[in-house]
Amino acid sequence: MDLQLTNGVRAHIQTTSKFKTVLIEYKFRTKYEPEIATKRTLLKNIMVTNSKKYPSQKALDNQMSWLYGASLSASTQRYGTEHVLSFRLKVINDRFIGGYDNLLEEGFAFLQEVIFNPNIEDAAFHQPTFDREKINLENYFNSLEDDKGRFATIKLNEALFEGTDQAYLGMGSETFLPNISSQSLYTTYQEMIADNAIDIYVSGDVDSERIEKAIMQQPFSTRTVTSNNKFVTLTPRSEAAHIDYVSDVSQGKLLFGFKSPAYYGEAEYYTGMVFNGLFGGFPHSKLFQNVREKESLAYSASSYLDYIRGVMIVSTGIAFEKKDQAEAIVLKQLVDMQKGDFEDYLIAQTKDMLINQYKQNDDNQSAALSKIYSNNLLAGRTISDEEWLSGIERVKREDIIELANQMALQIIFFLKGEDDKDA
Repeated sequence: MDLQLTNGVRAHIQTTSKFKTVLIEYKFRTKYEPEIATKRTLLKNIMVTNSKKYPSQKALDNQMSWLYGASLSASTQRYGTEHVLSFRLKVINDRFIGGYDNLLEEGFAFLQEVIFNPNIEDAAFHQPTFDREKINLENYFNSLEDDKGRFATIKLNEALFEGTDQAYLGMGSETFLPNISSQSLYTTYQEMIADNAIDIYVSGDVDSERIEKAIMQQPFSTRTVTSNNKFVTLTPRSEAAHIDYVSDVSQGKLLFGFKSPAYYGEAEYYTGMVFNGLFGGFPHSKLFQNVREKESLAYSASSYLDYIRGVMIVSTGIAFEKKDQAEAIVLKQLVDMQKGDFEDYLIAQTKDMLINQYKQNDDNQSAALSKIYSNNLLAGRTISDEEWLSGIERVKREDIIELANQMALQIIFFLKGEDDKDA
């Protein structure tokens, strides 16, 4: 059930008896800009720490305990050209609590308090909270290089999208932190509340009228929401670039960035999932079996497709001296896919595994809501289970070969150690 509360604000009620909890999510969406994304990342960290009514973490935690162990969280995510800040509360369905029939309303009131009544003093966020969380976020950005696999992916992304906003992380960058004050962050908060597109999702065994009444306890102003293209098109290079990056690592990270034709909701989306499962997404894939197991050239080898930004990333962890061998055999696996050198039974196995993953996600309340939101945002409609399953089943060998031949290598990135500068 969908409700248009006002222009730019919608509620989506997913009635299901699968879960004994009710999940409530408020999603605030705006255009992705790296500086704004940095502010919003800091914003969500601060806002789940305290509020005006609950001015400390302890007070917030005590209220969640009183709500029978409710859990509060927030996250940010980039969807191509859009940025989404989500607040969520999971609370037990009061149908399972004897003598307590308004826990849902109490949960809504608590979440609305956190979102719409933050701890503001003199048109600025509570300064001690702001200072602490700003330092925590700075420390987090500084720690990204400690995870060498993720760090290599970050550097590859910077190279792939060089000169564009997409070169930054979805959560922003430490570059913008010094210029953020508690006052400027409050301005960002006000803009979010007044101008962002808002989607409110509720999942559980609930009564729609009861949900609508609880939502409407918080009034919303009308806002203008433009319909932007969420998808990103990578500008292709005339020839693939080779980039070496020196860091304090004991093992190398060899990554490959490709331009991909597979985008969310299109026919190639389903082909892309089957292709990726065969190429590097599952244990029976070519990368895993041939690069990691058979040739022992890598201690890790996998691939994934970004269906919003049109790229494929291949990631391997290798010994420094095996770089040339690993590069050659990884690229050979793609050539083999392009030639159709894969067995039909592996196609069937891949489809079965994708379908099992899909069904398992439907048993996860958060994942199920995330799928619905992605459908609405990226495809502009709900993709039914039947349509999705049919899309996977319809993928043919010829489709996989055609898509493999459209994968265009852009960058080979090698993260190596200080003692391997000549590798």
